[in-house]
Amino acid sequence: MKPLAETLKNAGIVKIKTIDEEPFTLKSDKKSRLFIDIKEATLNPRILKEIELEIYWQNEPVNIDDFERIASVAVGGVPIASVLSCHSLIPQIIVRSEKHDRGTKSQIIGNCNGKKCILIEDVATSGGSIVSAVKAIREAGGICNDCIVIVSREEGAEQLCKENNINLYPLLRKSDFGIKEDI
Repeated sequence: MKPLAETLKNAGIVKIKTIDEEPFTLKSDKKSRLFIDIKEATLNPRILKEIELEIYWQNEPVNIDDFERIASVAVGGVPIASVLSCHSLIPQIIVRSEKHDRGTKSQIIGNCNGKKCILIEDVATSGGSIVSAVKAIREAGGICNDCIVIVSREEGAEQLCKENNINLYPLLRKSDFGIKEDI
């Protein structure tokens, strides 16, 4: 098992049920033997640091320093993007799930116009939230073709991203936890 996968499993961030146990119900109402709570991982500074170092030093062919903005979707990727921003001194932007009807009425917090952005996401399932965020960045004038995700559930995100000209770079995949077939 990869070191980050082992850390997440040992910390209880990744929970795996056997075939005989009742599966988890995910946000999408899908059933799964695997539950991943990266948001909980980002509350632990040691795990957050391990994720940051994995992204910053281990995630080829992507180099964070090649980007002008580090983007994240509220709320899952924000702590990860924040720690990467502090490490690299690259400004951060946050993509809201929808435009606000107050203030600047923008879906994007921060300026990405004309800037090369990388999106950071916690978990990818179908890829819908990644595609929506990248479209919002592009509509705001940002250049975004790359996304690092901590865990891909291997349930269609890679294909949907490819169809939308987004390079998806998962640090881990569901199969890294020994689950090839889910429910």
